[in-house]
Amino acid sequence: MISNSKINWAVIPCAGLGTRLLPVTKTVPKAMIPVANYPIIHFAVKEAMSVGIENILIIIGEGMDSIRDYFSENTKLPKFISNNGKNENKYIDETFSDSANIRFLLQDKPLGVGHAIKLAKRIINESSFAVILPDDVIFTKGNPISQLMKIYNQFGGHVIGLNKIKKSEVEHKGVVEFIKEENRYKITNLIEKPKLSDAPSKIGILGRYILNPNIFDYISDNVENDQEINLTEALLRAGEVSEISGEILEGFHFDTGNIEGLIKASSFFLKNHKILEKNL
Repeated sequence: MISNSKINWAVIPCAGLGTRLLPVTKTVPKAMIPVANYPIIHFAVKEAMSVGIENILIIIGEGMDSIRDYFSENTKLPKFISNNGKNENKYIDETFSDSANIRFLLQDKPLGVGHAIKLAKRIINESSFAVILPDDVIFTKGNPISQLMKIYNQFGGHVIGLNKIKKSEVEHKGVVEFIKEENRYKITNLIEKPKLSDAPSKIGILGRYILNPNIFDYISDNVENDQEINLTEALLRAGEVSEISGEILEGFHFDTGNIEGLIKASSFFLKNHKILEKNL
């Protein structure tokens, strides 16, 4: 078994404009759109906290101060609820800072996940770290990042979350080529949004990663015409010097970056909230 350092950082990129959810995202950050009565970002931060990650870096864009406000202590609300007895859903205002060090970093332009992660280098330095894409909400008895940690502790390198995708999804997802081993999928190739005829499998990349700090060396610094910087391409290059492993993530996955996924996630949560809220 490979000895690897503990994962003490999680990066959560939130600077995307949420164009698939317009017009509400003109004024409300995509990460603050609710699934039932919890904003999407809440699930991502809780996922990191529940596996003992102590430092959380949220990448935000211009005009997204409401994300920062959500994780700040609200001294007036608990007092108002206490004085007026208005607490139908038994809400308790949580002080996130008691359990984690949550920091924020501004991404001036929405230049993609790769660019957001490259910005994190100045804070994370040479530590391996988790990445949680909040659009991909996963409800499960376990924890998606915990699943990846088990693979990371055994094999090191980079580890990515995977899921089985439909034919109709292939041309919109990152798709992997792999060798199936006993305890992991050993990734041999990654292709971003391939044509169906060119896809090496129907196993896609699903919004969870543990990355070795050498990933920073492979994320391009060249921003031309405000084109997004792709993480998948950087991973492919990093895979030439560090192994890439994958794991099919357990649970129920919802792409909340679109209306249909958002509605399905809310419906699932409301039907199962008594169980799911225990983890929140």
